[in-house]
Amino acid sequence: MRLQESHHNPEFLKNEEHYQLIIDLCRALASLRQYSDALEVILLTLRLTNSTISDKQKEELRALDAQIAYNTTDPKYGYGFARNIVRQHPHSMAAWNCYYKVVSRFGSRFKKHPKFLHHMRTQKDCVPPMIMLGHQFTILSQHQSAAREYLEAYKLQPENPLINLCVGTALINLALGHRLRNKHQCIAQGLAFLYNYLRICNDSQDAMYNIARAYHHVGLVTLAVSYYEKVLTTQEKDHPIPRLPYEENFSASDNYHPGFCSLHREAAYNLHLIYKKSGAIDLARQILKQYCNP
Repeated sequence: MRLQESHHNPEFLKNEEHYQLIIDLCRALASLRQYSDALEVILLTLRLTNSTISDKQKEELRALDAQIAYNTTDPKYGYGFARNIVRQHPHSMAAWNCYYKVVSRFGSRFKKHPKFLHHMRTQKDCVPPMIMLGHQFTILSQHQSAAREYLEAYKLQPENPLINLCVGTALINLALGHRLRNKHQCIAQGLAFLYNYLRICNDSQDAMYNIARAYHHVGLVTLAVSYYEKVLTTQEKDHPIPRLPYEENFSASDNYHPGFCSLHREAAYNLHLIYKKSGAIDLARQILKQYCNP
């Protein structure tokens, strides 16, 4: 299947029914496992209608692209397409979600990913590759490099909760290294970012748990206990499990697990470890029985 660009009229997709026809066509091709044809339709649609369809429609097409590219038999084809989408839309989170979902199929053996990531990192105002590089450095326990990437992202998006969390954890991990002289200052800076993260998230359960983990990690167990207890007294509303639109083999009933978003069990388990280490065995058992027993 080959589409001819010269005969395509971009005005065609100004009509909602015509746009929906393209979406239905791509889904039908994907259901028939004609993934390359579906990806070609999406690529040409995005290329030829960039100024005529809405941003919402563009994001929908990119999200559909992510699902189709992920399901291709040969992930290398999907990678090439996802990489092109990121090049065309380097600031789009949907495009990067598409890219990373495809890359995840290769595991750690895929050498093109780090090279491409460093190439995209040359765009000084592009946040997603900064965060992704920071994650890679964290996996390698290169916390100073990770903190540097996260801080560059922070300069561009200081109110982004994820970035504040990443900077805070990277600085605390860096402070626990053996070669750092100003450990206490580094820990204080890391905690400052975590408290900023707490503010941005309006004292969410997740933010309090991460602060508790940070205090626990650096050995300030009294403060850790305080925040673990706050987690246990906070109720978190369940949210759907994040997925890209149009993912296959997925029903709405699978999207909710009662208590999926609650961190009560995690906080209780860590709290029981602190109590157990301090010799409060009965209190440790009580916490486990109350929150961790099925």
